[in-house]
Amino acid sequence: MADSSNTTQQQPKPGGATGKGFVKGDPRINRKGRPKSFDGLRSLAQEIAHEAAKQGGQPVVIDGHAVTVTEAIMRSWAVSKDPRLQQKFIEVAYGQVPSVTRLEGTDGGPIQTQQVPVDISKLSEDDVRMILAIQEKAAATP
Repeated sequence: MADSSNTTQQQPKPGGATGKGFVKGDPRINRKGRPKSFDGLRSLAQEIAHEAAKQGGQPVVIDGHAVTVTEAIMRSWAVSKDPRLQQKFIEVAYGQVPSVTRLEGTDGGPIQTQQVPVDISKLSEDDVRMILAIQEKAAATP
């Protein structure tokens, strides 16, 4: 009877069980590892931003010069159909539009206030004591 055991020794595949993992010299390996801080992440992002953009393994060339990753991103934002990306492109190019918070009344006039009379006869003695305690505490705070 022939040995039909499925536990026979097989040579491991390069790249693990599926053959899609990393092998020695694989260019996808991140040699620098995970950044240890945000500063490390920023530094890594800036290094990547200055690299030449590639498409299909070949450098992207526009108007006779090699395009960086940053330039490729900016160009894609500039022509994007997403208005948020268009806005971000404009903000990077010309600066963020300052946001102004204005408090004003009707037609730019002063804010109108109105005092409302308070009927304290509807308050219980405990309510009045609580209000007086809050008032004393607020007055004592410098």
